[in-house]
Amino acid sequence: MKRKIKFVDAHSHAYEFGSKICNYRDNILILCVSDDFKSSQLTLKLYKKYKCIIPALGVHPWSLDEVSIDDINRVIQLIEENLDIIKVVGEVGLDKRFKPQIYNVQVKVFEKFLTIAKEYSLALNLHAAGAWREVFEFLSKFKVENAIFHWYTGPINLIEEIENSGYYISINAAAKIQPKHRNLIKYVDMDHILTETDSPYKYRGLNLMPELVADAVNIIAEEKGLNMENVKKVIWRNFLSMLSNVGINYNTYIK
Repeated sequence: MKRKIKFVDAHSHAYEFGSKICNYRDNILILCVSDDFKSSQLTLKLYKKYKCIIPALGVHPWSLDEVSIDDINRVIQLIEENLDIIKVVGEVGLDKRFKPQIYNVQVKVFEKFLTIAKEYSLALNLHAAGAWREVFEFLSKFKVENAIFHWYTGPINLIEEIENSGYYISINAAAKIQPKHRNLIKYVDMDHILTETDSPYKYRGLNLMPELVADAVNIIAEEKGLNMENVKKVIWRNFLSMLSNVGINYNTYIK
C-alpha cells in the first residue's frame, strides 16, 4: 500500500481549533505548539484525540507578562510526565522586537526549557523575533541538537550556521505578502526547509490557517524554480527526519 505524502504545518497553535482539526487530519500533519500551562494541557488532549497532531508543550515569550513561575514549572513537569509522547518543546524562545522590556525574564525561562531539551534530547520549536543570533547562540551553548526556527526573518548570514547545526527553518504562508520572508527562501537549502502557518493568526489581512501550507509550498517552488510536488515531498521527508531524530515513531502518521 502506497503511503500518502501529506502537507506539513510545522508551527500551529492548533489547540485553538478543537473539533475543526477533523478538517485537516487526512491531508496535513500539524505540529501543535503551546503558549502556557492551560494550552499545554489542551494540546495533550488534542493529540490523544486526533492523530494528525504532534504535540509540543512550552511557554511563549509573549506570555511571560502573565504566566507565573509556578505555571512555568507546571509545564516543565507536564513535559517530564509525558516523555513518551512529548518530544518537542515549544513555543519557546526570545523576543527583542515585540517584548524587549521583559527580555531578562525571557532568558531565564528559555534556559529552563533549553536545559530539559538537552537532558531529554527533545527538539525545540523556536520564537526568535529580533533575537535570532541570541537564540542560535543559546542552542550552541546548551548543545541542543534538534530545533526549528519558526517564521524566520533573521539575518541571511545566520542561515548557513543554522543549517550546519542541523536545524530547520520554517517558511510561513505569509511569504505571499511578506517580501522579506519570501526573499530569504532562496538562501535556505531545501534539506533544511519546513512549512508552517502559525495558525490561527491574522497577518496583514491574511487569515493564516493550516490549509495555507499549500501556498507556502507553492511559494518555495517558485523561488527555487522547482516542481511543487517535488517540494512537497522534500518537506515531508525533512519533517519525518526531524521526528525520527527525536524518537517519534513516524509510522503513526504515514499509514
